[in-house]
Amino acid sequence: MNSPEILDAAELASGHITLWDVIIAGGGLAGLGLAKQLKQANPELSIVVVEKQGFPRPRAIAKVGESTVEIGSHYLSHHLGLLQHLKDKHLKKFGIRIFFGEPADDFSRQDELGASQTFGIPTYQIDRGDIENHLAAELQALGVTLIDKADILQLDVRAETGTAYDKQLVIRTATGEQTLRGHWLVDTAGRASLLKNHLKLAAKNEHKSNAVWFRIDRTITLDDWCENPEWQARCMPEGRRWLSTNHLVGPGYWVWIIPLASGVSSIGIVMDDIAFDASGIADQTSAMAWLAQHQPRCAAAIGDARFLDFVLLQDYSYDCKQLFSDQRWAIAGEAGVFADPFYSPGSDFIAFANGFICSLITAERRGQDIRVQALVYEKLLRSIYHNTLSLYTGQYGGFGDRVMMGLKLLWDYSYYWGVLSLLYFRDALCDFERIRPLAGELQKAQQLNQSIQALFRTRAERRLQLPNRGVFMDQYQIPCLQFFNKVLMEAPVLPLPEELARNMALVEQVAATVRDMLGDAPELRISDAERELLGAYRLKILGDGG
Repeated sequence: MNSPEILDAAELASGHITLWDVIIAGGGLAGLGLAKQLKQANPELSIVVVEKQGFPRPRAIAKVGESTVEIGSHYLSHHLGLLQHLKDKHLKKFGIRIFFGEPADDFSRQDELGASQTFGIPTYQIDRGDIENHLAAELQALGVTLIDKADILQLDVRAETGTAYDKQLVIRTATGEQTLRGHWLVDTAGRASLLKNHLKLAAKNEHKSNAVWFRIDRTITLDDWCENPEWQARCMPEGRRWLSTNHLVGPGYWVWIIPLASGVSSIGIVMDDIAFDASGIADQTSAMAWLAQHQPRCAAAIGDARFLDFVLLQDYSYDCKQLFSDQRWAIAGEAGVFADPFYSPGSDFIAFANGFICSLITAERRGQDIRVQALVYEKLLRSIYHNTLSLYTGQYGGFGDRVMMGLKLLWDYSYYWGVLSLLYFRDALCDFERIRPLAGELQKAQQLNQSIQALFRTRAERRLQLPNRGVFMDQYQIPCLQFFNKVLMEAPVLPLPEELARNMALVEQVAATVRDMLGDAPELRISDAERELLGAYRLKILGDGG
């Protein structure tokens, strides 16, 4: 039923392919990744991916989602088998790095939060054009049909055909229209939100933020911003800060700098409504004027570089009322929900949704009743989404606050590695039978996270920017983060419920310490128990002037 190549207009016009086990509307990272995941799990499936744009993609394509964190990286490298491609064609990331304080002539005087060395699990700065071209080629070899340069005119998940192929997609290519019928229909077409609009599933959330982003034709080497030898020696080996996802922050905003292997740099300015309304940013010229005032080193580094694109998006965060259905339709990627670009969770959510969808399609194909499974996956992904959303809602005002952000990243990393990543790396998150018994422990974890995020929101209301101290808050020297990361790389020595309980005990200790340091009069004295958990991080966070 499949053709192992991209269909051209003449082949479509012949109408010789109409029925598919799975129709995927959207050929970006989510859609291509899902097609490969499905084909690996069910080689007999007939799958068609329909994409508006053409292949091959240009390098440095104008898409957000160039930076990966641990779950997304694990999904790409292990579940999709792209490890060698990532190593050969993309940049290994040097973690998340944040610089605080008023711009100083000596950049070493600005406070820095990051790691002196990379943790064990590799993450990457990915060129979306390169990785999507690679996946498209792999899909062709696997017998997945890819129809590119196709406009989607109509879709229907309730078409009355009298057969099992009751999902319908009407597309138009250069030579006319074509109707595709499928057993499953999955929307991965991004912000076009095809199924969401079709089924009236759009929903708003409480997080209000705005972004502009663009790419320039040069690499920004942040290591060159300071010649101070002590500052250079903070990171080993030296001269690798530019490989981080670097953040320049202030009250209500953050600026990202992401390098790509093609020599292009991705720049983004992200703001809450208060900062955005005051910024006057409306186009490329006003964005550069704002950078020149608030982050002059970044503006100078951009200089006369050529802009490859420029996008402005207001109120970019959104929800969706339903993502998975036992009636054989689903939504993944930005076609469904989008929380925020901070922490780069986009590829994580592709991993979650694609894993759930693959599990549902596989189970249904085996003749299983998937009604309960679809409900559990829906509830689980929505829980992850709302838990993730809580990391941002009402907190942008504190992004320039060294103390708040130092504690926030400590907590958010601990929760992400100690709870969510553990479930994903143990292949339990998308395993219906393994995840259900953990519901009680996960609910307790979510409640704990919500209580800590509420403390950050209260602090963020003050919109602080503390005086520069030139301090380096080295995450690599935090013992519990070392432990959480190491556990993910090693084979389990305990059953998953016991692993989760052990991690949660440590996470609860981190929560208690965060509460104390966010209090009105935190002490500088470090107990033996805290030193074992966090090292001397308290002194780095608070110190003098904290």
